[in-house]
Amino acid sequence: MAGCIQVGDLRINVLPKTDTPDENGGGQFLLNLLRYAGYLKRTHIAGSADVQTSMRDPLEAVISEVAAEMTQGLLGGIPKRYELRQENSLSPRGRIDFGLLSRLLPGRANLPISHSPLSVDNVLAQCIKALAIVLQRITRSEKSRQAFAAVLLQLASVRSIRPTIAMIDGISLSRYETHWTRSLAIARLVLAGNAPDPTHSGRSAAFSILFPLHHLFERSLRRLISEAMEGSGTTMDHKGEPLHLYEDPETSQGILRLRPDYLFTKEGECIAVADAKWKRATEDGKANGIDREDLYQIHAYLTRFNVQRAVILLPTAPWMGAGWKKTIKVMGGPQTVTLLSTDIIGLIDHTAAIREPARAVFRKDLVELIQTT
Repeated sequence: MAGCIQVGDLRINVLPKTDTPDENGGGQFLLNLLRYAGYLKRTHIAGSADVQTSMRDPLEAVISEVAAEMTQGLLGGIPKRYELRQENSLSPRGRIDFGLLSRLLPGRANLPISHSPLSVDNVLAQCIKALAIVLQRITRSEKSRQAFAAVLLQLASVRSIRPTIAMIDGISLSRYETHWTRSLAIARLVLAGNAPDPTHSGRSAAFSILFPLHHLFERSLRRLISEAMEGSGTTMDHKGEPLHLYEDPETSQGILRLRPDYLFTKEGECIAVADAKWKRATEDGKANGIDREDLYQIHAYLTRFNVQRAVILLPTAPWMGAGWKKTIKVMGGPQTVTLLSTDIIGLIDHTAAIREPARAVFRKDLVELIQTT
């Protein structure tokens, strides 16, 4: 985990461990990870003297961009949606609830109806407002605080609620609402961090927003792999149709869904699978410290997707050389699994002199592994 824990006026930044002597290495690496994972859009330099103090803090960097995104998103007004309502009405509209109507006493003039009017007081606007309330309270940037105040003023007609993770996951954004994708992702992380109730500001002084490093690693590699495979004739898909390992013959329902992090296809045929694992490999051991559960999972992918090659992408350890990889074979079969060192720090570095050589090595190794017959 990496991110921030705040108790009262005390803020603790939880930074990923790096093997560099730079004292700002962990903070800069987290900023780069957040950018490549899609939580930041701009490049932020940790500890630089020519940027605002708030930009040196990974959490403040995220908050500032969310504030700007909300301000921009509301320029066209509060998002309107058709929301289902159930109420009593003097005139028939929408759908009459005949079941409830049959149980009413004679003489009642109101009709129980359900309808879906276009409203600004909808679940999307409510989640945006809840996030703005929380972030306004915890930010240390006066600029961000003022931005959230303007946002909340514009959302005054929207009810204040405490959304749930299920509520956020249930929101399906239209093509006109995709600019709220990142705000909803941040809201989900806030809820996962047990943030205080946004409808009762001030009752709790504790707050946390933590990003699982495996999640950031997998999302960052998603973008890097797509760029590495350009022009190779092979494409990467992370949203492929999931397959199930078993089936219930009585119901024909799938059991134990399999969804690799990355599927590689060539001419419409799946040729390889890959998974990202945020864990340190060891120099010794038969499988360099990879958990047996991970190897079982990869074997299931090989079998069910009917491919010969699988890759496990690992962060580079200090003992590994540039482009380190190790291939093991499935006993009695032609399938192979390759552990591939991934210099994630170099791959997402903001300095081209560091970033480009790391990407050249990564591109060469990955393309060769995936396209080997």
